[in-house]
Amino acid sequence: MINEQVSNGFAEVYNEFWCRYKDRQPKEGSPEWERMHTWAVVLKKKYPLLEEAINRMTTEIIERARNRGRIPGDYHRPPT
Repeated sequence: MINEQVSNGFAEVYNEFWCRYKDRQPKEGSPEWERMHTWAVVLKKKYPLLEEAINRMTTEIIERARNRGRIPGDYHRPPT
């Protein structure tokens, strides 16, 4: 990847993907939920350098959608 591709990757992954879902997570199973996962797969193929960041962002969005992590030590608990 050239510098411009890396820059574009960070811009698209953070400014578009993360900023879209960080505060408003879609409900599990909704069309928007499926769209988010599909977009994550597309971004990972488009920007392989950022695959780990995309995985972690997606996990964080899922955790927030399940209302986890609002208090310290609350991450990764099993679903209720």
